[in-house]
Amino acid sequence: MRLSLRDNAFLLENPTSPKYLAIRMSQTQPVPPRAIIEVDSHGTVHITLSGEWKISNPLPSISFKGDKVKLRVEDLDGFDSSLPAWIHHHFQNVRQLDLESLPPRLKSLVNLAEKSTTWDSGSRPPTFVEKFGIWGIDSFLSWQRAMDHIGQTAVGLWRTLLGRGRVNWNDFTLQLQSSGVDALPIVALLGFLTGLIMAYVGLIQLRQVGATIYVANLVALAMTREMGALMTGVITCGRTSTAFASQLGSMNVSQETDALRALGINPVEYLAVPRILAVTLMVPLLSIFAAFIGIFGGMVVACAGDLSVNQYLTQAIKAISFKSFLVGFYKSIAFAFIAAWAGCYRGYVAQRSALGVGDAATTAAVLGITLIVIADALFAVIFNLYNF
Repeated sequence: MRLSLRDNAFLLENPTSPKYLAIRMSQTQPVPPRAIIEVDSHGTVHITLSGEWKISNPLPSISFKGDKVKLRVEDLDGFDSSLPAWIHHHFQNVRQLDLESLPPRLKSLVNLAEKSTTWDSGSRPPTFVEKFGIWGIDSFLSWQRAMDHIGQTAVGLWRTLLGRGRVNWNDFTLQLQSSGVDALPIVALLGFLTGLIMAYVGLIQLRQVGATIYVANLVALAMTREMGALMTGVITCGRTSTAFASQLGSMNVSQETDALRALGINPVEYLAVPRILAVTLMVPLLSIFAAFIGIFGGMVVACAGDLSVNQYLTQAIKAISFKSFLVGFYKSIAFAFIAAWAGCYRGYVAQRSALGVGDAATTAAVLGITLIVIADALFAVIFNLYNF
């Protein structure tokens, strides 16, 4: 309510008059929020905001046509976050939105609401080509980080072999037990079941041609050359890679890696090298253990069917050559390095949040298993070319 100078003078001289009390009561009551719409000759929509914009008051709903909108305020008694949220909701799809007439604080809040969305009010969704380009840039940066980590790991391993590396050997002894001895039960169980399944499938097929005795050859060769190393590598990715990613990712969150850098210590050399060495030493031994346990599992099925223990062991020993043993051994070393590196790398680049640590553990297992399968395919091609 606006008063003239004469009315103001009268009210100041008569503060106890009924008219003064009525005006004071009307001024203390909040004015509801209003939005007045006007359109000029150029098609620009002018919207005037007034009243008290609080979340406790019912906010107005408006409808207009036009791509050019100009906002201004008049007799604005106050506002909270409901006003910038209301402006963002009603005008996020407007092509030209003029906020110059708004108070600085309100204008900054509206701009903040606009930036909180993925695309601002005047943009369009990305096209397929743009999405492909963004994916390509992200992939290039990811490969760049991976190559950098591989280079730092190689330098750290070389410095360690020369006796100049700064390595946490306490982690080395701990990881020997964690990735080796502690993994024996699960490796034994899965190795036994793998050999049992292979013997059962082979026995069914070979029985049709009267060659059940060769089931021992099948199980022994498969476990020694292929399944022992591959199965152990996959188990290592599920157990050890995820553990490494979680440990190093948590160290990123707690800024322990930053503290190492401040002390002049390379985190890759100090943390990743002992873990990679421990896993690379233990996994080949686990793969040999898994191969023999798998052969034993196959013997259980074969001897329960058509073979005796003596026949099975004789055929298995004939089937396994030193060359086959070396094939599985070489594969296990490569798979061990891949699994350990994948966990250390994903933990090293993990985002500094609880969600980032979880993503690092998940992606470490996926990355490790994928690289192991690719490496196994390459080994198969190379060994076949050289008749190894």
